[in-house]
Amino acid sequence: MKQYSSLIFTLLFCLYSLASAQVPTPNDVNQSIVKTLTISSGIAGGIYALVGLLFVFFGYKLFRFVLFAIGFYIGSALSYIVLLNVQPAGGFSEWVYFAVSIGVGILFGFLFICFYKLGIAGLGAFGGFTLAVWILSFKAGGVIQSEVGRIIFIIILVIVGLVVALFVEKPAIIVTTSIVGSVSTLIGIDVFAQTGVSRIIISFVQSSGKVGNLGDSISTTQYVILGAMGLLAVIGIVVQFYTTRGQHDTHKSAGYRYRRAKPETAA
Repeated sequence: MKQYSSLIFTLLFCLYSLASAQVPTPNDVNQSIVKTLTISSGIAGGIYALVGLLFVFFGYKLFRFVLFAIGFYIGSALSYIVLLNVQPAGGFSEWVYFAVSIGVGILFGFLFICFYKLGIAGLGAFGGFTLAVWILSFKAGGVIQSEVGRIIFIIILVIVGLVVALFVEKPAIIVTTSIVGSVSTLIGIDVFAQTGVSRIIISFVQSSGKVGNLGDSISTTQYVILGAMGLLAVIGIVVQFYTTRGQHDTHKSAGYRYRRAKPETAA
């Protein structure tokens, strides 16, 4: 059964990718919140939550899947951010966001699988970025009000995450997957709850318009969602350390650094 697990999770992630492409285009970020739920956004939210939970509780055990997923996250996010900031006044067609994000995401995913150290570095960097954005989201306009200050803060955490991941792999993998997974899970839930937390997070990567421009303050419900992200991450970290105790870099024998079989001795 194990030989099929990677295929199952990869197909699940591709489904997540396709569903994600059906959520409203970035133009909706600057519009007032309309509490509507479509079938496509509902599917996207459900898969965001499901993939997030896999990250939170099984990130270290599903290391190959995690590398591809993180590569996909980074590739699609980078292309999304670029398109978001160079889009014309009328915006691009949703198919442009779909094609570019999926294409670049898949490319990065396979690069992370093929180049182990690149994947580890990317995992740590993305974890630092996610943590920085989560911290900034606790105040309307950002905990750090200065745009330059926010950029410096994000860059520092990205660098810290990257360096730590290269030197202490197992703890970095567990902590990063728990953080990224918890944020993904609660964003998926927010699709149904419609609290606006996901839109606040998106606003931090959009250069045009005021950051956190969906209100002058963070509501109690939004604080609950943000707090739940942190709590779920801590739970995931504890669970992963407990369930993988005694295991040290077991992922290295599963496609990256094969162990040589012991030579048979003559009877």
